[in-house]
Parts: sequence; C-alpha cells; structure tokens
Amino acid sequence: MRRTPKRSDGKRTLENLLKSALELFAKHGYYGVSIPMIARKANVKTATFYQYFTDKEAIYKKLLSEAFYLFENYLQASYNQSVKHRISNFVQNYFAFFIENPHYYRILHEAVYLRRIALKKIEKILDYAVSHICPASDFVDQMVLRWFVTGPTRFIAIYNSLSSNYRIEGKVIEELVDFTLHGIDSNEHKLSEEVFQIDVKPVVVETTTTRLKLLQAAEKLFGSRGYRNTLVSDIAKVAKVASGTVYVHFQSKEQILEELVTSTNRNFRLTLSTTIRKFQDRRDAEIAGYFTFLKFFNLHPDMYLIVRQAEFFNPEISMNYYMKILQSYIPPLEKAISNGQLRNFTPQNLALILMGIGHFMGEDLVVQHRVKDHEIVTYLERLASYLYKGLNSKEREKLSLNEQTK
Repeated sequence: MRRTPKRSDGKRTLENLLKSALELFAKHGYYGVSIPMIARKANVKTATFYQYFTDKEAIYKKLLSEAFYLFENYLQASYNQSVKHRISNFVQNYFAFFIENPHYYRILHEAVYLRRIALKKIEKILDYAVSHICPASDFVDQMVLRWFVTGPTRFIAIYNSLSSNYRIEGKVIEELVDFTLHGIDSNEHKLSEEVFQIDVKPVVVETTTTRLKLLQAAEKLFGSRGYRNTLVSDIAKVAKVASGTVYVHFQSKEQILEELVTSTNRNFRLTLSTTIRKFQDRRDAEIAGYFTFLKFFNLHPDMYLIVRQAEFFNPEISMNYYMKILQSYIPPLEKAISNGQLRNFTPQNLALILMGIGHFMGEDLVVQHRVKDHEIVTYLERLASYLYKGLNSKEREKLSLNEQTK
C-alpha cells in the first residue's frame, strides 16, 4: 500500500476499494480484473486507486493475505478431543469458511492454481490440520493422509461451487466423518495383487484432418503456455494453417477448450472402464481405478492441466466434466453397497468423496511430481489401507505391533 489513511473518509474509501476488488477478483479471476474496473465499482476515480495501492498486484496480495489469515483461523486444530471430533471439526470448519466467505474462498482457490507459493502455503496449513487429526509416519504417509483426510471435503466444496443442485447438508458431513474414520470396507478385504498389473496405453489420435490437427496444436499450447496465454493465431501457426481456418472449424478458443475437455473425459472413462472391468470386487476396482487414472494422465499430462484450467475460464465445461464422471461412478457403487462389498453410504456422496481423493492425488502426482509407476504403487498401497478401514487402520496397526512386542 502507498499509504494508510487516518481520517474516516479515507478509511471508507480504502474499505470500499478492497470490497470492490474482492468481489471482482472472485467473479472474474485475477487476469479478468483491471484497476479501472475496481475504481469504477468503488465509485472513485482511477487516480484515487493509486493513492492507496501501487498496482493491481498490491491490492490482490493484500486480499490474498486476508484470505489466508481467515482460512488458517477457521482451521484451528482441536487438541483434547477424540479423533472423530477432530475430523468433524475439520470438515465443519472448512465448510464454514467456504460458505461464510465465498469471495475469499474463490481467491484462494484460484491462487493455488496461479501461484506455486500459494499452493505450498495451503498444503502447509492442511498438513498442520491433518497432523492434529492423525500424525503421519513418513513423507508418503503425509501426502496420502492429506488426500484422504482433506481431499473429499475440498472437492465437495469445489463441486458445490460449480453445481446449483448439490447442497452441503448434515448428511454430507456425517458421511465424510464416517468415511474418514472407518473407510469403505464392509469386512476384511485384502487388496488383489492384480490391481497393479494394469497396462494403460497412450491414446493415439490419427491427425488426418485439419480439425484434429487444430485440437492437437491447442492441447500442446494450452498445456505448455496455459489457456490464457495462447492465442488463436498461435494454434493456427502450430497446426500450420491460416488463422482464418481455425474459425471454419471452431467458433472460438473457448469452444476448442470445451472439445478438448470433452474428448479427455471420453477417452479417460473408456480407458477406465476397459481396465477395471476384470475386477469383480469394487474395493479392488477403486484402487485399480486410481492406478489407471494416474497412469493415464501421466501419459497425457497436458490434458490434466487443461481440465484444471477449464474450471477457471469456463466453469460450465468443468462441471460437465465432473458430472459425466459422477454419473458413471454412481451405478457401480450402488451395486457394491447393495451386495455388501462396501459399507452403507449415500452413493452420490461416496462418489464425490472418492473423486476428491483422486482429484488432489492427481494434483500432486501428475502436475507437481510426475511420479514413476513403482512410486504410484507405493502411494496406492498406503492409500488402500486408509480407503478400506479409514484412520482406524492406524489404531489397528498400533494394536498389532503391541501384540507382537508382548
């Protein structure tokens, strides 16, 4: 900030600028907001803005700092309570932040995508919260626990922000706590070794038409430069066609994004259904599904990045992507619950819980690290114990070790 106002009228102007910027950043994203837009909404001249802030980045950083402060305070850990109460506090406090501070939530959510430093800060806050629920035994355990404990709650908040038909109600919170504590396994299932013998092939598209060449060029550019930084003329240049040719096949850059996300969804679901069809037990199929998901997007990392970008540039595209996965997920879960393989959950809630784990696992293991196959196995073996028996699996391990040392 250039100056901190002392008089009441200056304080009101500053407050109005911050409130206006907060609403605009939440609605349009960082790159969709300009200083004149902020000044206009605050009903002041653009020159007045510069009396308080040097540039757009300065006011954004102040709001981002406030968002982090709020988020960290909402997630204050509970110490002297049972594990169940600590899980419940985390879930309820996260949703309280999301519901009571929608603008700050949106700024944080986008910042994690835009800035690595914001991602690391969010991870640090979440890891601290998780450590007071269930301390990790090593680095792998720390990452797996972050996906398992926080992923479902975080993803349900994302889904709720995209969907006007989904409501975060008491049943959702109840099942999130139950899942985290007890997992999905209805008895004593042992993970099949065949789960990690799946062979996932890259999707090969014959670029025999101009339309496919344009899509392939857009995939490469959106993945490497980002959607925002790619021009239609860039796509045409990489595809080796005239810029006007793009508009023969697509109305806009946004339509290209939509088709890429749609084709990714279709190819992924086809690959997934093909590879997990052999597993009769849904508990094996879940881990096999995660294995397929990670291998598929490790082969197509640009497409995973494009799917993530769609959420910020066209939420409807992103919503359609998640809805198609959700709709294909629910029937097999209903069947597995009815035949006693899985514990009794609302199928839609359980699908979103499992999607949430996968969503943030993909963030870490595809976008951030690009792990190798044997590393994927290490993470998924650890995840399986939590997925099947929840955090109770930790207590079972302790009891087993105690018995062995007697």
